[in-house]
Amino acid sequence: MYRHILLAVALQRWDEFSPHAVAAREAAVALAHGAGAPLSVLSVYDYDDAQPDALSLPLEEVSRYRDTQMQRIDAQMEAKMKAFLAGVPTHEPPLTPLLKVGHPRQVIVATAEALGVDCVVIGAHSKRRVLDALLGGTATAVSRHARCAVVMVQPGEQRPLVQTSAVEDPLQGPIPG
Repeated sequence: MYRHILLAVALQRWDEFSPHAVAAREAAVALAHGAGAPLSVLSVYDYDDAQPDALSLPLEEVSRYRDTQMQRIDAQMEAKMKAFLAGVPTHEPPLTPLLKVGHPRQVIVATAEALGVDCVVIGAHSKRRVLDALLGGTATAVSRHARCAVVMVQPGEQRPLVQTSAVEDPLQGPIPG
C-alpha cells in the first residue's frame, strides 16, 4: 500500500495536544503499521516569539536575546515532539521525528517531496481564521500541492477523509475522478 508516510502536525501553539493532532497521529500510526511503512513525524514552527519587545536595546543585546529565544523555542519543540510521540510504539516500522522552521504549507510539501513519501497524514480542523477562510487552511493547501495521497483526519471520525487526485481501489486499480 504505502512505502513511506509523513505525519504533519502543529505542536508549537498548543499547551496540550489538539484533538486534531492526536487523531492524525493515531491514523498515521495505524496506516504505517498496517503497511509496514516507515513513519516520519513533522512539526513546522517559527521564531515569531524570539523578537524582543523593547527595540531600544543595543544591537548586540538584541542579537543575544534573539539567539537565546531561538534556542529556547528549539528546546520547547523538541520536548513537545518527544511528549507527543511518547505513547507511540517505537518498534517496527521505524519512526523518525522531524522539526523544521518555516511556513508549514511550503515546508510540509517540500519535506514530503524530499523524503519521497507516498502519503501525508494531517489533521483537518474546522476552526478557521478569516485569512484561512479566504486562502484555505494548511491541510487544504497541502492536499492541493502535494504529489502524493493526503489523508485529512478529523477527531471522532471512524475513518480518515482521503483527498487526493490518485485514489486507487486496492481490488480494481485507479478510481476514475
